[in-house]
Amino acid sequence: MLLFFVIARKGPPILNKLLNITSSEIFIIVVFSVMFFIAGFSETLHVAEAIGALLFGLALSETDHSERIEQLVIPFRDFFGAIFFFSFGLSIDPTTLGDALWLALGAIALTIIGNVFAGMIAGRQAGLQHKSSLNIGLTIMARGEFTIIVANLGLAGGLSAILKPFSALYVLILAILGPLLAKESKRVYGTVNKIFKWSDPTDKVKKRKA
Repeated sequence: MLLFFVIARKGPPILNKLLNITSSEIFIIVVFSVMFFIAGFSETLHVAEAIGALLFGLALSETDHSERIEQLVIPFRDFFGAIFFFSFGLSIDPTTLGDALWLALGAIALTIIGNVFAGMIAGRQAGLQHKSSLNIGLTIMARGEFTIIVANLGLAGGLSAILKPFSALYVLILAILGPLLAKESKRVYGTVNKIFKWSDPTDKVKKRKA
């Protein structure tokens, strides 16, 4: 990791020259070849190949070719991302979902509370009203797709098999709740406002009459 951080800081001039390739086909082949090599080398060192690829991307992000790489890689990212989640779904036994239900609900409750709390703090620090601050917390509600990646890493490391159904339920439920909470933010604020009394509902009526 330290090596890649040094490359990211000191290596862009050299990387810019090495990646100065006119042909887009050769350019993306070179980038992918180096990425696969680093990912494989990381696996040889008993480090997750995803970490090696991540560090390689970090190093290339400081080069002049970062935007070009991003434009060429995005279609592959979406395609392989779909394949990854599809294969993860195939590996889950639906009968094991019930075993992880309460764990997933607990994690979801903590996620919602944490995101709302973080949004409220950030909004209030920025001078926003309580309603706007709550909206921030509701709109940053993570769907948790990265949980699936972490679960696979955990399973590869020999952790509990319940990680698979847990992460599947966590992602699916938040994928539904996240957009709903953002859409119904006014109702959520009205309910929360009744508890904390941030603003008096009669204030709006008084302002309209004035």
